[in-house]
Amino acid sequence: MNNAQKRKILISARKKDFLIKKMIERLGSLPNLEISIHDPTSDFLNLTQLSKVLGDVDLLVVKAAGESSTDILHAASLNSLPTLNNSEAVSICRNKIALDIKLRNVFSLYNKELTLFHLPRAWLHPSPLRGLREFKQWATQKLPLVFKSHDQHNEFFRFNFLALTSQEIDDFIVNYKDFLYFDLYIQEFIECDGFDRKIYVCGEEVFGIMRENPIYIYLREKPDDIDVKSIKRTKFQLTPEIKKLALILAEELHLDIFGFDLIKTHSEKEESYFLIDLNDFPGFQGVKNADKIITEYIIEYMDFLRL
Repeated sequence: MNNAQKRKILISARKKDFLIKKMIERLGSLPNLEISIHDPTSDFLNLTQLSKVLGDVDLLVVKAAGESSTDILHAASLNSLPTLNNSEAVSICRNKIALDIKLRNVFSLYNKELTLFHLPRAWLHPSPLRGLREFKQWATQKLPLVFKSHDQHNEFFRFNFLALTSQEIDDFIVNYKDFLYFDLYIQEFIECDGFDRKIYVCGEEVFGIMRENPIYIYLREKPDDIDVKSIKRTKFQLTPEIKKLALILAEELHLDIFGFDLIKTHSEKEESYFLIDLNDFPGFQGVKNADKIITEYIIEYMDFLRL
């Protein structure tokens, strides 16, 4: 099979990402595929040639890592290039506010099917730097709170800070003052059983991984730093309700590959979960052979496109 007959995949992702490295190895070993790599953290985009480059690609796969990831997805949309996780879906996932609004719409639409699941109360607050005294007064009345960065694809401005006391609001402002020139996304803190249930979705396959919640590790041990990747992860049995939630989110957010976090409340009366986060194309850490699962899905998806 010559190069002209090969199907071409452009992957826009951080080259050092462990999952991406394994995927590239698998895809690169197949004789009928040609793989090109764009690393948003180091490679430039030749905008004058971008449409021409994309016009020669059969599928774009993006694991967002900065603004150029969403830029190249937008260009693919304008050029009608097939992608995994389309431009609109990734843009929504990147923006905490847009994602929050979308999730509330979904939960409202499926309120009868999703009775076990809830979303935390949340607020959009103007930059605290516009009025520190007013911000602290407002936030103190609603403690405990979790302050989260607006843009979750920007690794240089990404944070997740729990404030239990008025003093910790001051600590947040001092420690993150250079990050606070933007509107701030804030969630109420939900007490749980101390574990995160991380749900990973690839096509119609759904996987459940459990790990200890980093916030609870901090509250118990007060370490200077927590390497979340080193926290032990174990597989847990998915309930039919969680699987239904996963497939509803996939359909309504138009996502092929994504993950979301559930926490279980302390209530002894009923099983109840809060969805606290959702990401397009997560690392699938803890899922055995994740690279094989995703690459097989990519091949199946490309075969479907040829029908």
